Amino acid sequence: MKKVLISLVALTAFNASAAMESSSKVRFAGDNDYSSFCKAVVNDDLGMLKRSLRGKVGQVAANSNDVLRKLVSSEGMKCNGVDLIQFSEQREASQVNAYLKTKNNA
Repeated sequence: MKKVLISLVALTAFNASAAMESSSKVRFAGDNDYSSFCKAVVNDDLGMLKRSLRGKVGQVAANSNDVLRKLVSSEGMKCNGVDLIQFSEQREASQVNAYLKTKNNA
């Protein structure tokens, strides 16, 4: 079982499970409100990632692009100890990785 750690400035401990294609499970520890970003990478689900970004508009930043920039910054959130871009590369989440790289360089 792989552990995925999500960290943002202050996190609340929680546990949740999500099924993966390989039928193994991912365990999330951190703020439940941010677990969907790591889940989007695990499932290579670009729609889930975009919905998660839109859901944080007004809480993290004023628009989806700024939310993304903050979350992938060096002080942003982590999945399995690495930033979202590195995590998407490790998981071979090609759709999510391409989107993150395109938006992060814009």
